[in-house]
Amino acid sequence: MTFGRLSVDVAVASSLARHLEFSPVAFAVTEGPDHVVRYANAAFREFQLSVDAQKGLNLVLDRSLVDGKPIRDELIAQPNSNATQWSCSVWPVPAVSSEPDGLMVEVRDVTAVEEERAVQRSIAERLLIGALREQDNARSATEATRRSSYLSMASRELAMSLDEDATRGVVQRRALPREGAWCIVDVVEPNGSIHRLGVVHPDPTKQALARDMVDHWYPNTDDPIGAPAIIRSGSKEALVIPEQTAIALVGKSHGEENLAVLRSLGFGALLIVPLIARAALLGTITFVSREGDRAVNEEEIIMAWDLADRCALALENARLFRETEALRVAADAANRAKSTFLGSMSHELRTPLNAIGGYVELLEMGLRGPVTPEQRLDLTRIKNNQQHLLKMITDILSFVRPESGQMKYTFAAVPVEPILLDVTEMLAGAAKGGTLHFERNANAPGAVVWADADRVRQIVLNLVMNAVKYTGDRGARITLGAVVRDDNVAIYVADNGPGIPAEQHDAIFEAFVQLGAGLANRGGGVGLGLAISRDIARSMHGDLTVESTLGVGSRFTLTLPRPTTAV
Repeated sequence: MTFGRLSVDVAVASSLARHLEFSPVAFAVTEGPDHVVRYANAAFREFQLSVDAQKGLNLVLDRSLVDGKPIRDELIAQPNSNATQWSCSVWPVPAVSSEPDGLMVEVRDVTAVEEERAVQRSIAERLLIGALREQDNARSATEATRRSSYLSMASRELAMSLDEDATRGVVQRRALPREGAWCIVDVVEPNGSIHRLGVVHPDPTKQALARDMVDHWYPNTDDPIGAPAIIRSGSKEALVIPEQTAIALVGKSHGEENLAVLRSLGFGALLIVPLIARAALLGTITFVSREGDRAVNEEEIIMAWDLADRCALALENARLFRETEALRVAADAANRAKSTFLGSMSHELRTPLNAIGGYVELLEMGLRGPVTPEQRLDLTRIKNNQQHLLKMITDILSFVRPESGQMKYTFAAVPVEPILLDVTEMLAGAAKGGTLHFERNANAPGAVVWADADRVRQIVLNLVMNAVKYTGDRGARITLGAVVRDDNVAIYVADNGPGIPAEQHDAIFEAFVQLGAGLANRGGGVGLGLAISRDIARSMHGDLTVESTLGVGSRFTLTLPRPTTAV
């Protein structure tokens, strides 16, 4: 092939030159049977073909020109196998007579082509692997989202009620989210027996058949399904039973009739997962796949465990709630019985005690005859004890009334200072020859509370009486006062007595609780004063609290709302 005179149209040559000159592929245009090169781009001009390669190229060009057909990617024959291998493609260029008199030639280095193809194959493989990996990731993300959504929905349904029957009804509807799947739920009762819950099939047309099966198939110790299988295995791990094995086990233990019913429901592979809460076996869920379905995979086993854990927690919470409610009902009944008994007993005792007081007064007045000094002293002691017993019974009645809601309150704006003054004057005689001192801090002259005035006086009087009882005879000091705060008034009674241990600060407000005799010289009582006082304070939307230090003293604070913040 030789380069000759350029005879093609100048405009065409210029256009070809612009488009092909810098192409990385070697192109040339030949003319005539001698294959005179009329155009060649830079890549073609750089080719250094051997003589053998040139002869082989001419043979290919001759065939294409004679046949008038294109030739693609044909190797140029060369006797020397070590020489560079060339591949050429040829396209005939028709002349005016429609017979080809020219050719367009493309020549490639086979080694470079193969390397390029290898690179392309490598890139294609990587792109394909990346696309498959992304597809797997997308599928995994979709599956994870679906599992998360399913578990979320199950958690919501299980948390909707603490009723045990309702919770069991939700649990028995739990099945793996695959088409045609259903489940069998067994629960272990507190007495150790196994109870099989009703089966809910996802196909409504099969629900009657499922219900009939449960009514006639009770769990036995040799049952290959449910809790018996887990208990018999001695393990709390999940059991996976392939379809054929499950069919053989069920057919052997329950007969062909039951097996036929199960197959009608869609009986395939089994996944038995224990329901465990607080290390105790509460039952099992047997997840049933439809006949001929694929085997249970690892992800479904993990999901079944998650679902079983949620069901077990819901069942345990429902059981604890039922037991708590039963205990609460029993406690309420016992509390009502106690209050009724105390109220009845108190009323019954008040009548004879009042009669005793009346007869003592008749004797003291001499209406039954002369009374000697010694007899009068005895009568005084009888009367004191009668009044003491009457006060104890009155305390019990006061304690019972708030519990039963019988105590009535008359709320009004109550000034605090007059009540403190009244209490101080009432107990002034308890000063015991000047060794017990009362102080009243008049630092809140405008203090007003929204409460029942008689109940406020009752609480303050009880606090002061307690202070008198618990404070020693020598150097004792009791202080009464009030502090106005933003929305309430704090009325306090402080003493410098022996104090109360910190661990008893809460206990002293419980009914029938008394401090140890070594801490104070109690003047009698049944341990109801503080309990009654706190109940009354809370009924008036306030509270009664204590601060105390051993060897320093105690401070009781009655907090009540001001009229502007009263409820």
